[in-house]
Amino acid sequence: MGDSSTVPNAWETARPFPGSPPDSFDRRSVIDTPHGRYWELSESGWDAMLGYLADPATLARYAERREHQVEVTVSDSTGEHTFRTPRTSEDQAIIDEAANSYLRDVGLPERPTGYRWFQRLPDDLDVKDIDEAVYAAIKDLSRDHHPAEAVPAIRAALAELYRER
Repeated sequence: MGDSSTVPNAWETARPFPGSPPDSFDRRSVIDTPHGRYWELSESGWDAMLGYLADPATLARYAERREHQVEVTVSDSTGEHTFRTPRTSEDQAIIDEAANSYLRDVGLPERPTGYRWFQRLPDDLDVKDIDEAVYAAIKDLSRDHHPAEAVPAIRAALAELYRER
């Protein structure tokens, strides 16, 4: 179920993100730059797959320098207490492994760690258009399909979106 295409490894050919992306993470919003419009891929395997399967020339990366926080809730005899604490390297390793496990399952190369990943958008599209095209492409697959079975349809849908622009 490997990626048998002749497309170069998009993780290796990703360009640097043009400039400095915003520190805040507003999932699926558009980031305007002088060099085009981008959206930031989440840390999920699904978004990593979408980023990888689109035209490799549209993928960009930026070294991750933000300090992520996790919310912790503790219950004791006095009630519940919630606080925020820095994400540990062990936490990050679990997140990275989950995404890379998904990528391996669909037959794609693992995503290098330590980066924020971005996808350049055609001028007239937003992330909702990508989501809609991808879901339309896989809607007829059986409910219990293996994720790798969706890769050809997703790749074709993304190629069509980017080819039209």
